[in-house]
Formats: sequence, structure tokens, C-alpha cells
Amino acid sequence: MAKIGSKLLLTTGLAAIIYVGATHGYMDMVQDVFFSDPNNIYNYRTLTITEEERENIINNVEDNLGYNVIDSKEDDYLLLNAVLENNNLNDENKYKFLEYGDMFYDNPYLNREKVYRNLRDVKVQYGAIEDEEFSSIKGLYDYDTNTISIFSVADGVMGHEIIHCIYNVDRDGLDRYFSEGMTELLYNEYFEENPFLEINTYTYEISAVKMLADICGSDVILQAFSESSMKPIIDSLASYSSKKEATENIRLLDELMLEYETTGSVTHYVEYEDMLDYFTDISEKKYNFDNNCFDYNSFDYNKNMFKNIFSTDNIESYLDYIEEVGIGEKYYFNKKLEADYTYFKVVPCDLTFEVLSYVKKN
Repeated sequence: MAKIGSKLLLTTGLAAIIYVGATHGYMDMVQDVFFSDPNNIYNYRTLTITEEERENIINNVEDNLGYNVIDSKEDDYLLLNAVLENNNLNDENKYKFLEYGDMFYDNPYLNREKVYRNLRDVKVQYGAIEDEEFSSIKGLYDYDTNTISIFSVADGVMGHEIIHCIYNVDRDGLDRYFSEGMTELLYNEYFEENPFLEINTYTYEISAVKMLADICGSDVILQAFSESSMKPIIDSLASYSSKKEATENIRLLDELMLEYETTGSVTHYVEYEDMLDYFTDISEKKYNFDNNCFDYNSFDYNKNMFKNIFSTDNIESYLDYIEEVGIGEKYYFNKKLEADYTYFKVVPCDLTFEVLSYVKKN
């Protein structure tokens, strides 16, 4: 993401002192921009505003963020104007949301109309969970009220919930493991210093998503997430098997992950092994047993990583696997990682894990 201009950085610095302070001062800095309908400048992915309105928004974004919006990025970066115009967000939170511009541009499936509406109206609130049963929840995105609730200031909590907000199309359209795994994987790739190692948050959810991405392709996975539908994944698998087989095995993966998310472990049912064999068979068909194939080796690595879910102490087994084999350095969605990681690299690694707690958040 291009550096945000000094004008916004100054206001953000002031807001950091107050943290959750007043939300109105920032808006005084932003020029008025008038639209035919400020909450509906898109129809799905297509702009519906006039050229004059478009120019006004571009000027607003450029003036406040300190960089030029190039032609090829206009339709996506105009989404940032929704953040600038959101009266519910303070300066600190606006800065957080504005960091997601690259994620917009990298996604050809994004429902711009829905994202714009969400970003223009989303609210952020801070508090604490009193019920001990839910004390592990660090953040929450409420689909019905378009509200992010933050219960911990830990790094990544706000970012995780912002991604839920961006992709709020249909909360019931995706399997839960897939929604959480994709959300965390996207956050890791765009914002974590080491985007390839997940050791305590949605560990197996991410592994499941990576397995599917290796056999279906990252574009199919991103399309499914953006449209809140497992159908693109099922259709991709069905091209190598039957639609019935594809649907059944995606159902089994969801069933397995529901058991894990509910109990922290998975009974070693034979059908789950058959499910992994199904995915392996498709990988072998697609990549023709090519041991030199980047994606073929990546799938095998992630499948073996995922199989640790059957262990009695699955997190410890997961970490042991990494220490023994190494870290699979492969990007899936962030194009900026391509220059640094262009091959599948698994090397023995010397890692020290001080905290092995498995933290779950919504």
C-alpha cells in the first residue's frame, strides 16, 4: 500500500493520544463531496456516478491520502472514500481501514457496492467480555448491525474483523472454517512480518484453506470468499470428479472442522481419511504426479500439516512438523509477495515457541 500522506498521519497521531476520542474533528478536514446517492456509487462492481462526481471523489482521496490514484486503480481505490466519509469512525480507526487499499485492488471478485456501503456505515466499539465462557474471544463482527466489537488490543484483532466487514456479503453462505481461515490468511499475507507461519490462531482453518487453494487455484478460493459461496470450489473439484463427490467431500471437511472448533480435537473417522485421499487424488490428476511442480508439492506439504489435526495434542504435533520439515513459503493472494517467494521452499528451521496457547477469536 502506498504511504498515507502527512495530513492523515498528523490527525492519526493526535487521535492515538485520545484513542477512542471524538469522531467529528477529522471530518472537518475532509472536503465535502456530493453524490447522487452517497451510499450507492456502485452497482455491484460498476460505478453509477457521473464523471464530475468521480473526479470529486478522486480528488478527495488524493488530497487526504497524499498520493495519486492511477487510472487502473480508480474503481477500487474510490472505496477508500467511504472510509473518509464515515462519521462513525474516529481518526485512529479510519487509519486502520485505509490500510486495506491493496487488498481491494488485488481482488477482481470484490462486490464494490456491498463493500462501499459497509465501509461508509461500519461502527467500532471497545469493551470487555464478562462471561468467562467466552473470554477467549478477542474481537467480533456483527453482520446484522455492521459493528466491530474489540475486546483485546492484541495485534491483528482489529484487522481480522475489518476483513470480515469487507467481505460481509452473506454470513451463512460460507462454511465457518473457510470464512475464518480465509480471513486470517488474508490478514497474514498483507500485514504480518512472517505471512507463512501460523502457530496460534486458526491454525488448521488456514491449512484447510491452503489445501483447497493448491488444488482449486487461489482465484477460485478468492471468488468463493468474495461471493460468500462454496459453489466455485465445488465446481472446480467437480471438473476432476463428479458433482456429488465434490459436494460430499466439502461437506465432510466442514463436518471435521466443526468438530475440531467445538471440541479442540477430531475423532479419527475413516471417512475423513477418505476425504483427504479424494483431495490427494485430484491433486495427482491435476499435476500429473509432477514432483517438480510448485503447487503439487505445496498441496502435499499442507495436507501433511493438516493431518496433525488427528493427533491427541494437535497443536504440538503441528509445531513439531514445522520444526522437522520447515515452513512452506508460498503466497496465495498478496501479489507483493511474488517477488520474494517464487518457488516452494521447505527447509529445516530453528524455531523457539514460548507460547503455545491456542487462541480462538470470532
